[in-house]
Amino acid sequence: MKLKKETLIGSIIIAFSVVLTVVGFLILPEVLTVQIGLDGQASNTMPKLPALLIPLAMSTVFSILYMRGTEDKKSRNLIVAVIGIGAAILMFVVNL
Repeated sequence: MKLKKETLIGSIIIAFSVVLTVVGFLILPEVLTVQIGLDGQASNTMPKLPALLIPLAMSTVFSILYMRGTEDKKSRNLIVAVIGIGAAILMFVVNL
């Protein structure tokens, strides 16, 4: 059985998001910086669990919408799913 391209891409995005969330939960500090001010200092922080779940939810929901959506909205859903992964990676960069 051959997988559709959308199903394969969406599944990879979801799997990568889950891996980033688990690794982040293991190695990131308990309070994460989620916003940096113009002076380069942390201007907003969140507890670890909600801060990690937001990008995971974003990538998962929009990957599912990408896999099941109509042709006119597929690219938009894929872009938002990838932005969720980018947000998770940025969280690692800022907090490590």
